[in-house]
Amino acid sequence: MTPAKVYPLPLKISAPVRLALAENKAIVALESTVITHGLPYPQNLETLSMLEYCALENGATPATICALDGVFHIGLDAEDIKLLTYKFMQPEALHKLTSRDISMAAARKYSGGTTVSATMYLAHLVGIDVFATGGIGGVHRGWQNTMDISLDIKALASIPMIVVCAGCKAILDIPATLEMLESSGVPVYGWQTEEFPSFYSRQSGQTVDRLDSLSELATAYRYHQDLPLVSSGMLIANPIPKESEIAREEIEPYIQQAISDAKGLSGKALTPYLLAILAEITENKSVSANLVLLKNNVVLAAHIAAEL
Repeated sequence: MTPAKVYPLPLKISAPVRLALAENKAIVALESTVITHGLPYPQNLETLSMLEYCALENGATPATICALDGVFHIGLDAEDIKLLTYKFMQPEALHKLTSRDISMAAARKYSGGTTVSATMYLAHLVGIDVFATGGIGGVHRGWQNTMDISLDIKALASIPMIVVCAGCKAILDIPATLEMLESSGVPVYGWQTEEFPSFYSRQSGQTVDRLDSLSELATAYRYHQDLPLVSSGMLIANPIPKESEIAREEIEPYIQQAISDAKGLSGKALTPYLLAILAEITENKSVSANLVLLKNNVVLAAHIAAEL
């Protein structure tokens, strides 16, 4: 009998995820801050169910990752979702957890959503290779004065897994984010596009290498994993479907207004605040686009996981 693997953190791996890992089946990791901090109840639970069903429908086991009372869950069962629902009734008890917060969250028995950096770390810890998110964090506008740069960049530079996103969040300095990804050694590819998408929009004005083939991606990823001294992830930028995008020229004035209204906020509190303001001033058009791109990314991630 093979001894159970010992992890350096309190972990609970759901039965479906454990079985998929054992049988080397397709798995897609899903982050949870969009559930705990991005959407109101009960829309957040409806979104969780929709994204998990979307992964299953496209041939992959969903592994939603979050913290519940200091235990990091890799995949959620019915009891976990029941507990998470209870936590929504006391939102002040839900923390936004980056990779640097993991150890203290375990020590203090926190509950909360995992950001891109924390989700990548925990997914890689158990052997998951593919992760679908909305948009990565990156270099904030005005970084020259604040040095506000997301831990997502460091995670992508040091954790070998495939991350599917709709670009970086539109509130960021996109050229600076791409420059930092390049200097950090992170390969960035546009899925069936030569232009890096900007979350709500299919365009950003920034070019990337185009990728059209799942088999080519899988082969490149295997080579990438085996390269000595290379440990970065691979970022796959998947544009929001054309019929659901908000054009750059339409969303940019709203972004400028949201940043102005943020009044000096920085760090972990900034992004949820800006996205909430955008939802308000676009009359939830930004939220609708966000849900579409999330689903679109899970579909692609499931196909990539199946190819691997």
